[in-house]
Amino acid sequence: MPTTSTQEGALRTYHCTITAIDIQVFAELLLPKYLRLKDHGPKCRAMRLWTALLYAAARICSLAAACAALADAPSATAAHDALLAGLPTSAELQRRLNRALQGDLPAARRRRRQPLAIDLTLIPYHGRHLRDPDEVYRSHAQGGTTPFHA
Repeated sequence: MPTTSTQEGALRTYHCTITAIDIQVFAELLLPKYLRLKDHGPKCRAMRLWTALLYAAARICSLAAACAALADAPSATAAHDALLAGLPTSAELQRRLNRALQGDLPAARRRRRQPLAIDLTLIPYHGRHLRDPDEVYRSHAQGGTTPFHA
């Protein structure tokens, strides 16, 4: 959204446009630095794996679907094997992701907690949790149910 300000009586409009490719390039530079996935053979290079992972995240599809859709992506099996071999434990992965999210912030912003805004979307769910009851978010009734994917 453009912002306006007055300076010496003149009205100026400032635009900041970030494109999808800007975000992809930034993510492809930032994530490898903090998560440090390694090449997993000649057909499954780390950068190609990152491209497939980001493609899957952007399109909300499976890694297998992303690998099938991208010309230079590794096979779904190779990508899966590379992730199993290269990802750290869940706690370590969370620590690294948190570092990645704050890694390029100015030092003044990292010194104290910052306000954060999120958007919570509730999708009615009529099934049962798979392993843990916390997998399903509960709220007031909508769509004939109280459990949701959030």
